[in-house]
Amino acid sequence: MKRKLSSEKTRLFLYFFFIALLGSILLSLPQAYKNGIPVDYIDALFTSVSAICVTGLSTLSMDVFSRTGLIFILILIEAGGLGILTYISFLMTVSSKKISVVNGNLIKDFYIDDIDFNPKSILKKIVLFTLLIQVVGSILLIPGLYKAGDQHFIFNSIFLSISAFCNAGFSPSSDSLSGFSGNWYVLSIIMGLIILGGIGFVVFTNIAQKIRFARKGQIFYLSLHVKIVLISTVVLIVSGFVFTFISFYKTSLWEIPLSKRILTALFESVTLRTAGFETIPQTSFTSSASLFHLVLMFIGGSPGSIAGGVKTTTAFITLLYLLDGNEQRTTVSFANRRIPSTIINKSITIVSRSVLILLISALSLSYVENHLISNGTISLIDIIYESVSALATVGLSRGLTPQLSFLGKLIIIITMYIGRTGIYAMSIKSGFTGSDNEDLIYPEESLLVG
Repeated sequence: MKRKLSSEKTRLFLYFFFIALLGSILLSLPQAYKNGIPVDYIDALFTSVSAICVTGLSTLSMDVFSRTGLIFILILIEAGGLGILTYISFLMTVSSKKISVVNGNLIKDFYIDDIDFNPKSILKKIVLFTLLIQVVGSILLIPGLYKAGDQHFIFNSIFLSISAFCNAGFSPSSDSLSGFSGNWYVLSIIMGLIILGGIGFVVFTNIAQKIRFARKGQIFYLSLHVKIVLISTVVLIVSGFVFTFISFYKTSLWEIPLSKRILTALFESVTLRTAGFETIPQTSFTSSASLFHLVLMFIGGSPGSIAGGVKTTTAFITLLYLLDGNEQRTTVSFANRRIPSTIINKSITIVSRSVLILLISALSLSYVENHLISNGTISLIDIIYESVSALATVGLSRGLTPQLSFLGKLIIIITMYIGRTGIYAMSIKSGFTGSDNEDLIYPEESLLVG
C-alpha cells in the first residue's frame, strides 16, 4: 500500500527539526561561549534540542555560555514554547485554502471544540498574553534578584521569566535556582509563571468569558475541560507537596528550617510539572519520593499549554476509565457530563504510546550506559528518571546528563524531540494516509484476554 506522511504533520515535525538545526549551528559559534572555544557539535545540538523542546536538560554547565549564547538559548526557548500553537495559527492565517480535516484535528488538539476558531484572533491573543505575562514576570523578578545580589539582575530576570513561563527550566546559573532555595519572593514568582505557562490558553479564555458574563449578571458555566484541568492541577500540586514534604523525614532535609522545608517541597511539586528548575539536587530525595516524582513528570501540564507530558486531562480521563469503565460501557461521566468513547480511546492511546516510547528510551539508554550502572556510578532509577524527564520535557536529572556518552546523548535528543512534537504527530499510523485499502473492513474474531 502506497502511503505518504500528511503534509500538516510533516510541516510541524520539520518546523522543530529546522529550528533545532539552526540553533545547533548558532551554538557552535565561538561567540556563544565565554572562552571563545566552541564545544563538540553533539553538545551544541543537545542544548539546541533541549531549548526548542523547552526541556532544560544540558550536557554543559550554563557558566560556559556567553551573553550571546544565552540569548541564542532564550530565542530557541521562545520559539519552542509557542512553536506548536503559533505554527498552527500562522499556517491557517497565511493559507487561503479551506481548513482541512487534518488541520482541523490538529487545531482541536490545542483548542476545545466549543471554542470559536479564528486564526488571526488566536495568534494575536496568544502572543499578547505570553508577552504580557513574561514582561510582568520580569518586572516582578528584578527587585528580588537585585536584593539577592545578582549582578546581572535585569538580564537574568528576563531570562528566568521567559524560561519559567515556557516551562523550559533553563537558568543562567550553573546551579539552577539553588541560590534562591530559601527565597519565598523569587520562587513564588517562578512558581506562578510555571503554573500560568502550564495550565493552557483555553482555560484563561474560558475563565475570562465567565468573568465577562458575571459582570453582566449572566450565568456562564465553565467547560468540562477547564474543570478537569483546574481540579487536576490542584490535586497534583497538593499531593506532590504533601508526599515530598513527608519524604524529607528520612533525609537530612528534615533538619532545615520549617519555612524553607515547606518552600522546597512546594517548589519541587510545581517544577516537576515539566518546568525543570531545581533548588536542591534530585539525588537528595528518597527513592520512594523519586518514584512519585516520575508520575508527576509523566503527567505534565495541560493541553493547549506550553508544558509537556501526556497532559492532565489525558491522565484524568484514563484514570477515570480505569476506575469506572468496563468492556460493556465505552463511555464514562464526570460532573454531570458524558465523556465520549473517542476521547477515552485517544487518551488511552496517548498514554500507551508514551509508555512504549519511554520503555524503548530507558532500555536503549540502560544498554549504552551499562558501564555507568556496572561501576555503581548511576542506578536504574537514574536511567528511568532521565528518560521520563526527556519525554515529558521536564529537564530534571539525577546527575546522569553530564555523564552521557555520544549514543546516550542521541537517545535523549530523540526522546526530547518526540516528547515535544507529540505522540500523535509522531505516530506512524495517524501520520500516514492510505490509498486503496483504507476503507477495507476485515471480519471480526474474538480472542481470550485477561
